[in-house]
Amino acid sequence: MIDIIMCTYNSEKTINSCIKSILNQTYPHFNLYIFDDNSSDNTIKEILKFKDKRITVIKSTTNVGTYAGKNFIYKNFSRSPYVALHDSDDISLPIRLESQINYMVKNDVKCLGTAVYEFFEDHTPHTISNYKISKNERINTYPEIIDKTVLPKAFNLLESNYNDYLKLKFCMNGTCMFDSKIIKELGGWDGETRIAADTDIFLRILSKYEIHNLKDPLYKRRFHKKSLTASSDYGIKSAIRKKYALNSLKVIKNSINNNLTIRNYHYPKLEYKVYQCAE
Repeated sequence: MIDIIMCTYNSEKTINSCIKSILNQTYPHFNLYIFDDNSSDNTIKEILKFKDKRITVIKSTTNVGTYAGKNFIYKNFSRSPYVALHDSDDISLPIRLESQINYMVKNDVKCLGTAVYEFFEDHTPHTISNYKISKNERINTYPEIIDKTVLPKAFNLLESNYNDYLKLKFCMNGTCMFDSKIIKELGGWDGETRIAADTDIFLRILSKYEIHNLKDPLYKRRFHKKSLTASSDYGIKSAIRKKYALNSLKVIKNSINNNLTIRNYHYPKLEYKVYQCAE
């Protein structure tokens, strides 16, 4: 069984195709937990059109950020041995979950991503790819196996060349599947930030474990102007992201020295309502 965690905010235009891609998976044994981060549009109405008992929606009355939302779902709802992520703008190909869980079970992997198709509506990507853009789409790949030997390079680049540090590839967040035990061991995500805690959890995983990526693109990532990584305030080259990244020097040093940086599943106290999308 897999628990899929999705955090969404004002995603009424993309949530339908996103959920359909999950419900059409060849591996049917999952729970889909959707944390609505106080959307002000019709996102909830769009989600509730689906009548599938595997879908549980948690609507927060306050906006707390995607990483706090993930912690809330993991601590209060997730009970399965595997946890997968999915971004509400994106699409999973039908064999994604089956391919990932088969690989994880066979190889005893703690964190597994995939290559991705990147497609663009009104915003060009900030990511680095060896593939050319064709019809507003391209493939982006990630290293098949990453271990802690990358950490000294990450530390040195973060100290001396931030732009090159941004080019380091670990895993595409939305494609990740985790052994639930590693999330527990790490204390979840850094819920005190709204940006870049995906890289933070990868850096912490590498203190003891490898990160693997399937070479096949099993996920479609959407780039658009309203995404968090496209914004000037919180985007990939914003001052707040650089400040957060520089604070990761201690995390990287801990991981180099085989010491786990453990978070505390942080999320603010919140009021929420639960919807079950049963038939």
